[in-house]
Amino acid sequence: MKSLLCLAPILAAGAALLASCAAPGTTETSRIPVSASMQSSGTNRSESQMATAVFNEINAYRQSTGSFKLKRHAGLDRLAQKHCEFLRQNRGSFSLKGKNVSHMGFAGRTLYAKQAYNVENISENVAATSDPGSNPAKTFLRLWKNSPDHHKNLKMEWTYSGVGVVVDDDGMAFATQIFATVGNFQMSSRERFLQH
Repeated sequence: MKSLLCLAPILAAGAALLASCAAPGTTETSRIPVSASMQSSGTNRSESQMATAVFNEINAYRQSTGSFKLKRHAGLDRLAQKHCEFLRQNRGSFSLKGKNVSHMGFAGRTLYAKQAYNVENISENVAATSDPGSNPAKTFLRLWKNSPDHHKNLKMEWTYSGVGVVVDDDGMAFATQIFATVGNFQMSSRERFLQH
C-alpha cells in the first residue's frame, strides 16, 4: 500500500507532463522518473526474438538500399514494446486503417526519449497484422515498405532504433519501431566528418 502512495505523485507528474505536451506554446519541460511499469515490459522470449528479427530485417533492407546500419537502443526498445502493449490492450478502438494501430502517445514518447536518451529527431513505424506468417519480420517490413511515409522512415539517416513486438492470444501481432538520431554535440569530430 505504501508503494502505491509513493507512486501517486509520479503518476500525477507524468499525466501533467503529457497534458502539457499538447498545450500550444508550451516550451518548458521537466524530467520525471520512469515508472516501474515502463522499466519492465514483461516481454516474453518469443516476442523479444521477434523484435530482434524485425530489427535485423530492417537493417538488412537498409544496407541493401545504401543506408547506414542502425544501432539497437535498449531504451527505445522499451518505449516501442510499451506502445505495442498499449496497441494490444486497445485494439479495435483506433480510427486509423483497420482500427488496430495508432501513434497515440507519440509526443510523450518523443519527449521522454529526448530527455532520457539525449536524442534529437525521432519517428516511429507501427503495424498490426492478423497473419504474420512464418516470418513476422518480413511481414512487418513488407507492410512498412508498402506505405510511403513508413518506407521513408526505413531509409532515412537514423542513428538508433528500438523495436517492440507483441502477439495477442488470437495471433494478432503488433510491431513498433522507433528511430532516433543523436545531436551533433554528442558526436565526435570524426563521426561528424564521416557523415558529410
